[in-house]
Amino acid sequence: MRAKDIMTRDVKTIDADSCLWAAARLMRNHRIGFLPVMNGKRVIGVITDRDIVVRGLCELKDPHFVTVSEIMTRDLIFCREDDVLTDAATRLAAHRIRRLLVLDREGGMAGLLSLDDLAAHLSSDRLLSSVVRDITARA
Repeated sequence: MRAKDIMTRDVKTIDADSCLWAAARLMRNHRIGFLPVMNGKRVIGVITDRDIVVRGLCELKDPHFVTVSEIMTRDLIFCREDDVLTDAATRLAAHRIRRLLVLDREGGMAGLLSLDDLAAHLSSDRLLSSVVRDITARA
């Protein structure tokens, strides 16, 4: 099975120039905690609800005037839509993350693969438990 077979295709995104308040509101309205950050059609980063709190609010930044690009995570961790699920699971575990961007052959946004997606579709309980253990392990 490949990433494209189980990924979420309708992924909410946010423009890099949007303010933190807009990102937080989008997350609240869609009950999500993760947004790919876009510059046109290109993914340039990601922002989470935790980023907004830790890098934004805790540093006393005004959420109406600080842009998403100022606090987003710039290091993109991703898989390709044709990658097998075990490779995607390994990448999640290695980076201790719960969500993985899925890019198409041209490097554009194809979808999102979450730990929950993998849990629902991985046939190996041993691999899944290893991934969960690695992701949730304290540094």
